[in-house]
Amino acid sequence: MESVGRLAGGVAHDFNNLLNVILGYSNLMLEHLAPDNPTGKHAQAIQRAGERAAALTRQLLAFSRRQVLEPKVINLNTVVTDAQELLQRLIGEDIELRIIQDPALAGC
Repeated sequence: MESVGRLAGGVAHDFNNLLNVILGYSNLMLEHLAPDNPTGKHAQAIQRAGERAAALTRQLLAFSRRQVLEPKVINLNTVVTDAQELLQRLIGEDIELRIIQDPALAGC
């Protein structure tokens, strides 16, 4: 288990360095694009995906260091909505993706 932790830590560290570049460039793009530029939507998607990947990388680093993770309450409706665009691209145009949110989760 220790060697798996070390491997995860090494991969997560290298991946985190790549994510910093991706997030940095997406921030630069957003700063230089006019608010009405349609490319801004793509830059925001890149930024959100980078932030989600960075959160996953932090979890891997915590695992490799055997740190105790601090659980937090999340709104599942927001998580699913944020992933909707990515999921639609993954499944393609042939399949209709319908997301039905649970109003009971809105207060979480």
